[in-house]
Amino acid sequence: MSSKPKTASVEGGPSLDHTLHQIQTKIAPTRLAALQILIHHMEMSTAQNGNVSVDDFLDAKTKLKEGYDAARGVRACFLAAHDLQIPESLGEMLDEVVAALEEIVSMTERCTVAQGEIKGFRPLDNMYDLCCTRVAKGVNAFSDALRTFFLELSEKGKADALDRTSTIAMEIGKIGRVINMVATNASIEAARAGDAGKGFTVIADEVKVLSSRVSSLSVSLTDRLHVN
Repeated sequence: MSSKPKTASVEGGPSLDHTLHQIQTKIAPTRLAALQILIHHMEMSTAQNGNVSVDDFLDAKTKLKEGYDAARGVRACFLAAHDLQIPESLGEMLDEVVAALEEIVSMTERCTVAQGEIKGFRPLDNMYDLCCTRVAKGVNAFSDALRTFFLELSEKGKADALDRTSTIAMEIGKIGRVINMVATNASIEAARAGDAGKGFTVIADEVKVLSSRVSSLSVSLTDRLHVN
């Protein structure tokens, strides 16, 4: 269940597209980072090395922590700007990603570097499932689902804006017709008044011109809506 989104915050805050980009930019690097940790684990298991350097490991460790913090803050730091709640299914996907990242971050934070080597690396059970499935594939699936959700919100926002604009166009048309009716009645009364009503006739003519402009604006706005 989601509340009605804003395409941008009231004070000119981020658009949905910008928010989506921010989230994906912060959590996407965790996919490669998790795979690097997995490769490091495999190299240790087979007494091989060379594919993941110490610097690669430390970089992966940093990206995992940053991605974890970002994933934890998706609701409070990113979605709150739009007064938006994600659907339950998407929320469950996010929670699963956060839980997986928490496990791998907790594992890597215990690691240190000494004499050019990674010390304190204690792999968890089923590293392949954690790094490849739960983190890499989990983050990818969540990002795709979030992109689809935001796209649907954007399209709904555009449709709502179109409906509001159409309503405004109709109201403008009504105002134009009322102004025209008032101007016509004013012209009739001015004609009955004879010379005394000449000044009023000028005003009535100006009101008719205004009515014509308002009607033209309404027609033009309606035409643009149909074209778009």
